[in-house]
Amino acid sequence: MAKGTPVTFTIDGDRVAVLQKCFPDKKPEEAAIQLATIATNELIDLLAGKERYLSLSHQYIEWVQQIYEALLPNEEYTFRKIFDGFNFPPGAAGYIARVLRGRQNTSLSSKAKDGLTSKCTKEINDHEGLPKEEKGTSKMRNLRLTVREYDLLQMIVDKLLLGGEAIDPPQVTSRTREFVSASWNVDNLKRIKPEIAKL
Repeated sequence: MAKGTPVTFTIDGDRVAVLQKCFPDKKPEEAAIQLATIATNELIDLLAGKERYLSLSHQYIEWVQQIYEALLPNEEYTFRKIFDGFNFPPGAAGYIARVLRGRQNTSLSSKAKDGLTSKCTKEINDHEGLPKEEKGTSKMRNLRLTVREYDLLQMIVDKLLLGGEAIDPPQVTSRTREFVSASWNVDNLKRIKPEIAKL
């Protein structure tokens, strides 16, 4: 392999502001280096004949995936991030998010299971830590789940209901494209927690 070449560059203030908006948890110089590496590699591979996209949509999908892998490795592909954060039109943002979520279903399913387990454990422990006189009036716990976490929760509830168990479904208080807020009895959380690992 040929020896690499270090490169330095400067971006203007307006573009720094864009980076800060898109990646608020990253230092602008870190985001700029990652994006510059992606862009440079893409153009060189184009010139070398290594990369040819079938369509503009295909190109956008591959670029967004590379951006997530470099700068948002622990985040799920969402309509809201691609639409608001990256300024894609709503139709394109929805399509790109669906395609990329399909590519990472396995890892995201594992992440959703871990997230649901963690949130159930937190609410159970928070309830157990309450004074005895407060426990009876504080059984309803508020959950904020990703859509994938909520879908897993619904799968467990459906499975238990089909098995003849009497369990009330969570009471959804609000829902967006990405998150579901719900209220549920802590006893139900204790019941479904061991079922998560069986999915």
